[in-house]
Amino acid sequence: MNSITERFISEAQNGKTVYINDVRECFAQLKNEKIRRFSLALVTAEGYKRRFDYTIPAFNVPASVQTGKTEKMPAKELEALFIRDYCMAELYNIISCLGARSMKFYTSEKSAEVTYIYNCFIEKFGIFTERAQRKEYGRAVNVAERILDALDMRTDSKIEVDLFDTADMPSDFMYAAKRQNCGFVGEKLKEAVQKSDKGILIGIDVGGTDIKLALSVNGKLTALKEYDWFPAGFTRIHELIDPVIALVDFMRYRADSRFNEITDTAMPVEASDELIIKCTEKAKQFAFENGIELPLYDGIGLSFPDVVVQDSIVGGEVFKTRGIRENPAVDYEKEFRLITPLNKMLAQFVKENGVVGIVNDGPMAAFSAAAETAYTDTSSVNTGVLAYTLGTELGTGYLDGEGKIPDIPLEVYNFIIDLGSWPEKEFSSDDVRSINNFNTKLAGTLQKYTSQSGAFRLALKYFETAKPALYRQLFEKNFLYEKKEDAKSQGLYTPTSPKDMRKPFLEHLMSLAATGGNEEAERIFCEIGEYLAVAFCETQRILESSANKAILFGRLVKQENCFKLLCRGAQKRIAANGFEAADDEMAATPLMRQLKDSGTYTIAQFAQAIGAIHYASYRKNVI
Repeated sequence: MNSITERFISEAQNGKTVYINDVRECFAQLKNEKIRRFSLALVTAEGYKRRFDYTIPAFNVPASVQTGKTEKMPAKELEALFIRDYCMAELYNIISCLGARSMKFYTSEKSAEVTYIYNCFIEKFGIFTERAQRKEYGRAVNVAERILDALDMRTDSKIEVDLFDTADMPSDFMYAAKRQNCGFVGEKLKEAVQKSDKGILIGIDVGGTDIKLALSVNGKLTALKEYDWFPAGFTRIHELIDPVIALVDFMRYRADSRFNEITDTAMPVEASDELIIKCTEKAKQFAFENGIELPLYDGIGLSFPDVVVQDSIVGGEVFKTRGIRENPAVDYEKEFRLITPLNKMLAQFVKENGVVGIVNDGPMAAFSAAAETAYTDTSSVNTGVLAYTLGTELGTGYLDGEGKIPDIPLEVYNFIIDLGSWPEKEFSSDDVRSINNFNTKLAGTLQKYTSQSGAFRLALKYFETAKPALYRQLFEKNFLYEKKEDAKSQGLYTPTSPKDMRKPFLEHLMSLAATGGNEEAERIFCEIGEYLAVAFCETQRILESSANKAILFGRLVKQENCFKLLCRGAQKRIAANGFEAADDEMAATPLMRQLKDSGTYTIAQFAQAIGAIHYASYRKNVI
């Protein structure tokens, strides 16, 4: 066994984190004759070309890798397993970020190892398998193919895959050009902000635990509303669609003060669906009886937690749709397609010359940050903006130097960054202690490292032995409960009903870290910062982003000390100023300053919704 591989495997077995970029860098430095090389030539859905080169140690190719406990595997099979999983993770991260129209593999050695890796890719990614039958890595292929469906206007797209000799690689892949930045996006963004002072605009931020809506009338922030929900528990797509439509319908009446008395009771966060619909119907009746024209929006900007292409929701592999995806009573492909035209459903509430603009929550974060920055300094965003949202999941957004949001998945929360921590793989994905992805069941993805799930997992990991009183308190406060899995094990879970305890659990951990003096609580956020730094490095490498820092949104950064802890942990991997918090300091535009001065809500809560207002103006007035 190669000594480097042996070291990584030993660390993984002992519960240590083994970062994928460390493995790649160590393998790349191998120079003896016992190495194998291959290249991936990828074409994105948009036709953009990328090349990725890999070096791996030579290894004994097994007839098959055994399943079961890794500590019982022979050393040769364990080495093959680790190298195979490293290669699968690399390919999975690339597809999760860029998608693909074609993936061509090239090697000059025709080695058994490279052939084995290629065949494993075909099998594990389900390249020739129907979408409904794909699992684990194959879920990223489903998203990539749905993007092709949307762009090519079909329903049966397939990624083109093959293995060739390096001598046959097309010349335009030898030195693939990087994306070019035009350097004028700042002016476009500033214009969009300035023109958002006219008309009725609404920004909607759809999340995994709530929906936030911000309404602007002629440049005045007129209404802010929060709505709690748990979409992962839905079993039909209409349960996801109906609340969004009902809220957009309801909020338009807040644009006219004559409807305030009727709609006031449905503004609190605890207002039920029935009350929202009832108030909406009363407002419509009042308008009819008094000859008032029903308000219509000039623009709707919607941030949605799934892959979006040209205003159409096309991903379908996120945690929010898990309940629908696992419902045996529906054909998931057909069911999911019902939400793809959500933009057309919302168009009924928009004026004839208005717009409905929908993007993923990550790109909306990037757009929001860029708009705020460009309002006072247009040149600072001309090379693009990279942003992350840290909450229920990790959202990632990129706005390039042309002011364009690329038609790519950019599902960075699915990136596999940890090839170690093997003991934590033994827990089921829903167990708080597990590092296995909720959707794909794959281990080591950012979903269990940088989101609220990461904070929960680390709290159990460190509190149980170092802070037993705090550990017991997690159960006393109903943040955790035990459920018997089998005769030998107990699972640990966070309640989502009758009351969703995820927000309170995270707030509790943040308050422990914020007060200072609690080393284990502080350690949680430092480690999340280190994980996020690895994510930043991997995003820049695959995406070829020219951004030298990332702007962070969401609940995990709204507390100042928690953000400082994230930055402290990140410094192990990136520069000290690699992250910037989307807090009150970023408020530059008139709408964001109004939010800052509201005294009720914070920028960390509603920045995305304000950004969505600016995005609606951007789509209506600028592009």
